[in-house]
Amino acid sequence: MTIARPHGGARFRLFPEYAAGYFEPETVQLSLPPGSIGPGPADTTMYVANAIDKQQPFAPSDYMPPWRGPVHPPALPDARGNFDWIPVESDQFMAAHLYGAIRFTLDVWERYLGRVVHWWHADFLPVVELIPDLNWPNAHSGPGFIETGAIVNHYGRRQLLCLNFDVVGHETGHSILFSQLGVPPPDRITSEYLALQESFSDLIGMIAALEFRSVARRLLNQTGGNLYVLNLVNRLGAISDHEQIRIASNTRTMADVQGLRVTPDGSWIDPLGLGRNQHQLAEPLTGAIFDCFVEIYQDRLVDYRLVPPDRDTRGWTPDEIAAALPDLMHLSRRDFARFEQGFILALDTARDVVGQSMAHVILTVPSETLDYDLVAARFLEAAAALGQAHHLTALLEHFLWRGIDPRRYLEAALLRSVRRRGSLPRRVLHVVEPVVARTCVCCHPADFIVARRLMPHSHRMAVGAVQPTDPSVPAPNALA
Repeated sequence: MTIARPHGGARFRLFPEYAAGYFEPETVQLSLPPGSIGPGPADTTMYVANAIDKQQPFAPSDYMPPWRGPVHPPALPDARGNFDWIPVESDQFMAAHLYGAIRFTLDVWERYLGRVVHWWHADFLPVVELIPDLNWPNAHSGPGFIETGAIVNHYGRRQLLCLNFDVVGHETGHSILFSQLGVPPPDRITSEYLALQESFSDLIGMIAALEFRSVARRLLNQTGGNLYVLNLVNRLGAISDHEQIRIASNTRTMADVQGLRVTPDGSWIDPLGLGRNQHQLAEPLTGAIFDCFVEIYQDRLVDYRLVPPDRDTRGWTPDEIAAALPDLMHLSRRDFARFEQGFILALDTARDVVGQSMAHVILTVPSETLDYDLVAARFLEAAAALGQAHHLTALLEHFLWRGIDPRRYLEAALLRSVRRRGSLPRRVLHVVEPVVARTCVCCHPADFIVARRLMPHSHRMAVGAVQPTDPSVPAPNALA
């Protein structure tokens, strides 16, 4: 399966994972041609406001863009319209990196979705303001903005989140999901809708990171081909060599989060009293899809005869893998050194199948009746159409083990997919969907604000009580 990548686009330098030992950024080409991105960087859909001393994050609808305080000089393109000349230590690099990481993520997912992503708020806020650095240990997106702060890691180093591709990809993921999946009416927002927002946003960032060839090589060298080893890809939002925000290859099941739910007033009920919310409820779905990613990757290795039957770990228990891990990693590293392109091709195939299967979910699952069982069914339906019908039982088992059971939705959908498999074009999924994809998403601003307030982050509780008094802070701008 081949998906076209951009050629000849404007050049930027991005850190695939700043905290994982990438001391030099990697040059990428975006889909927009040189000359189409102006100082800032800025284009027709977003621009960077490189704020100086911004103390509070935006809080819709009380505190909204634009930022009216002082800003650093904008990042400028060179004479050919590229931004890859900017020194890493400059304030302008922060601006270029935030813009480039968002545009890169959009490029990846527009290919999987088969369409241009228009901001859900484009009718009333057509351009998104990007803030690279503010005095705040988090990042978020909202109507008309994406902004990032910084986190102090275990070593006492301030990690700028605008340089953390996972974090930027996650926030871009929320914007993509709100634009393509939509927001249910407030009285129909389910706990699993909110959790899917977190799960898919994590995975959107992870899939985009795998587009970097250096990430593929480092990942395979680091793990010896065993992707369940804690690594730079499944450590989501790493801020040091052993600190991360979440882990994709988790072992969480639905039984672990049983009874965890949101109430109409926005409170999360946690039967265990641990203060858990949508982030923990997202983990079983994230884990199941990561398991499918590894399953497809391993299947390709076996198909290419890069792994002999006695080292095919599919079906092994975690204890069996752990016991054999030293030998497995030694042998896999040896094989990778000899057959690097085969290993990378297997990884690329798994990435693209998972990305297109997620895109199918995003385009076809109704937000107002979304549940994990239906999400899993749509994912498996797409995987079958993309050449994975031969081991669909194994993919299904990954969801069942997590307590996600798509079987009540599967029979008719999979029969349609498998029946057509021989003649299905596998490059662009949206032309083979057995259900009709949405052509647009209508989202009322007030509904978004309700959904966002039901997705608590530690900062949002405090932000809600903040009344900006700085003269640089814009006056309240009610969206309702």
